[in-house]
Amino acid sequence: MTTLNGFAYGELSFGADGLVADPAHRGVAPPVALQDGVTDLLVLAHGWNDDSLAAHALYDGLTSALVRAGGAPPGLAVLGILWPSKRFDAAPVTAAAFIADPAGATTGTIVADPAGVASGTVVADPSGAAAAAFVTGLRSQVGAELGGMPATAAWTDPGDQQEAFFGMDPGALLERFGPIEDGIAGVLNLATYYEMKARSGAVGKGLAGVLAAVRAARPYLRLHLAGHSFGARVAASALINGPALPVSSATLIQGAFSHFGLAHKWDGAHDGAFRAALTGDRLTGPLVVTYSRHDEVLGIAYALASRMAGQQDSALGPIGGRHDHFGAIGANGALATPESLWAPMTGIGGQEYVFTAGAVNNLESSAYIPSHFTVAATEVGMALAGAINTNEIGTTEGD
Repeated sequence: MTTLNGFAYGELSFGADGLVADPAHRGVAPPVALQDGVTDLLVLAHGWNDDSLAAHALYDGLTSALVRAGGAPPGLAVLGILWPSKRFDAAPVTAAAFIADPAGATTGTIVADPAGVASGTVVADPSGAAAAAFVTGLRSQVGAELGGMPATAAWTDPGDQQEAFFGMDPGALLERFGPIEDGIAGVLNLATYYEMKARSGAVGKGLAGVLAAVRAARPYLRLHLAGHSFGARVAASALINGPALPVSSATLIQGAFSHFGLAHKWDGAHDGAFRAALTGDRLTGPLVVTYSRHDEVLGIAYALASRMAGQQDSALGPIGGRHDHFGAIGANGALATPESLWAPMTGIGGQEYVFTAGAVNNLESSAYIPSHFTVAATEVGMALAGAINTNEIGTTEGD
């Protein structure tokens, strides 16, 4: 039996299409969920990681934090989800310089110049033809993948400007970001965002089928979801794309989707993309959200989209803030959501969590989450343990 920090552990890989990678494992419960003595299954989903090693490091960190926090059920097993994802550059203004490949001007390829990275120089492209071809080729590549997935309305992700990205003139799109190197970096990062947004949603839909198989095989097993970054989108997508299982808890750690994702009529007319997660008995325990003002990575996509749209900071606050449509749940919590409750993340030695089942329990986590990728503090483990141990709707202490 494979273990991770003392927990029974298994993994399940998904393809970019959202299907379980190994056809033999489709439609069946993962073996770790069927082991004797397992009472709870915690499903972990990573986000902006470019390989399995980074995902393993995240899962090791989170389960280690759970052990340090204490209180995990003795029958808890862990299933780690692996899916093909990419990571943003650290910042557009420090991205690598690019040169046009003359042969690539017709194919839309751009080649990174190692010397240019060190010198900060960019080979001239006077006509802009090569850069425009790059944008066209990149949009065609990403669009081909998105075309194979269910379309989503613009209002489900307010502020990310996906329609503008694919509809704008290539040269005008690059110019919105300033110098050509910033334009290339901005376009690459936004393309990554749109691609991973769609892919993580597809993986979540595939995960919903896996959870249904687990429920069929183990009717009384308690299911818990926890996702970091775009993994939070995987978890939320799993909640809304299958039957009411139900799921006993969901923890969204620095989630990379709109702060209106769980909202009720956020614009007076439309619910958030994942509003259904809170309805129809899909979730019988708490939904816990961590958010931190130090999470600069979550702001990259929204800041880039705002530049593309020509939007500036307003008197109410900066782009990506609570008063803006351009904002992530991992930066601001779940806004315009009647079920939202608000509290600071508890420090070591503090009072144990008493989360409310059926509510969105938002934790202001800036004191313990100093960046997007630093999420394995003991305090995060305490929140995760609190979510897992919260009594579900219709149960009482000792049930």
